[in-house]
Amino acid sequence: MIEFSAFQIFVIFMIILYIIRRPRIGKNEPPLVPYSIPILGHTYNYLFNTKKFFKECKEQYGECFSIYVFGQVMTILSRDSLIEVFRNPDDFDLISAANEVLPLQHLLVYNGGTNRESVKFHAKTAREQVSGKLDLNIGVVQKYLLKGMEKWIGDCNDPKTIYNAWNMVNGIISLPIANILVGEEAASHEDLVKSFENLAFDLGPLLIIPPILSFIHPKLHEFVITLPMKFGWNPVSRHREVVMNRVKPVIEKRLKEKNVLGDNYKPYNDILEYYMNQPDFDHTKPNNLPYHVDNLFVMTFVSINTTSRAAVDALYDLAGRPEVLNELYEEALTIDKECNGLVTLTDVQKMVKLDSFVKESLRHAGNIINLAHYMISKSFTFSNGFTIPKGRKTILYFDDALKSKEYYGNDAEEFKPFQFVNANSPATKVDRSYIIFGGGKHACPGRFFAVNETKLFLHKFILKYKVSTKSGKIEEKLLIGPYTIPSRSGLVFENKVKNK
Repeated sequence: MIEFSAFQIFVIFMIILYIIRRPRIGKNEPPLVPYSIPILGHTYNYLFNTKKFFKECKEQYGECFSIYVFGQVMTILSRDSLIEVFRNPDDFDLISAANEVLPLQHLLVYNGGTNRESVKFHAKTAREQVSGKLDLNIGVVQKYLLKGMEKWIGDCNDPKTIYNAWNMVNGIISLPIANILVGEEAASHEDLVKSFENLAFDLGPLLIIPPILSFIHPKLHEFVITLPMKFGWNPVSRHREVVMNRVKPVIEKRLKEKNVLGDNYKPYNDILEYYMNQPDFDHTKPNNLPYHVDNLFVMTFVSINTTSRAAVDALYDLAGRPEVLNELYEEALTIDKECNGLVTLTDVQKMVKLDSFVKESLRHAGNIINLAHYMISKSFTFSNGFTIPKGRKTILYFDDALKSKEYYGNDAEEFKPFQFVNANSPATKVDRSYIIFGGGKHACPGRFFAVNETKLFLHKFILKYKVSTKSGKIEEKLLIGPYTIPSRSGLVFENKVKNK
């Protein structure tokens, strides 16, 4: 009987794995970039040499090229091809690719996470009830932004250094959004606001677990990270319990008011009221209230986390550029005098220098690639003649579009805070050169709220505080593979006007 050592078994396993997982590229597909390490493919360069690797690939292999990462062929689409993904949403699916990274269908167990139908509902909610009502909500937003700044930053008569400012900004941004989601009565409870504030950060570790097991099979990674959830562990559960306990009495109070007042009932201007008006709403039925709370969590995840990320990036960009801070202060002071401190949406739209600065900060968000999609039709042929098969993951080469010399000049890599001031190109405008919010009919519907809340936060902040980096330098974002997170370096805050 032949006996094999552990090493021999490992070698045999690796040979079999190599044969099974060896990439196969069909006719007319984008070229597969050659690699020298079997099985691993381009994974090392993808994780540790990202910017240079993608730039060299495009220079050598053109507009579209494929790489082999974590046991899977991925096609990278540069600026001229990625627009076709936005124009053909029936062929490219963002949701399945997103669920692969963050399995919301296993976390938000009462509403099934995100699928095509639920995403339509959430997009409609964001478009009509959040962005569409910004003029009505602007007073609530500024009221609670100021309360948030007082809580998280406070008096800085003596300079105050805060590290990892994302946590701080996330707390500030959470307060007005909580009020828009569930109304002032429910949002007056600190534990509810805290749950909204922490939800995305609690799910964050799932986003950064490298899919090592995908080398064996693409579904194995998802199976392993969701295994604890099958046995009852779920980081969303405790947040769901908190929110349900706080909104249930509010719902019952509103229903009672409706019964008493009839046609004289004045609807509340929040998402909770919107859910209560849905035909399937009945909080007395089992799982109905948890279903709508999970819907709230989808809105929470896409609003608080993304807006706070935009705001903290802008804050770090501001802190390292005192000359920009001074110029924005002059604009803020002029508008503040005109509106006597009570900003309207019209006033926010007058902040043209701040808008340009925010757009430039978003342009420099730093993600090399983003917005993975799966090709879901039989095949798709791009206008350049390349064809990709069903099931192929495509990833958009953001850096190629956002740092394009064709669009932004020879100094496209530079931070140019006021380049959009007279360009009729607001931070909310989506076009082929500015794809931060996606594109086409599925461009982020909440971008109007996110940009305007970020501007309002910065406006109020600039009037109240001076900020600088602890190091005295412009702080770079932290790169995790092809993606970035904000710097954790210290920011120094001082009152704009010293107390006597």
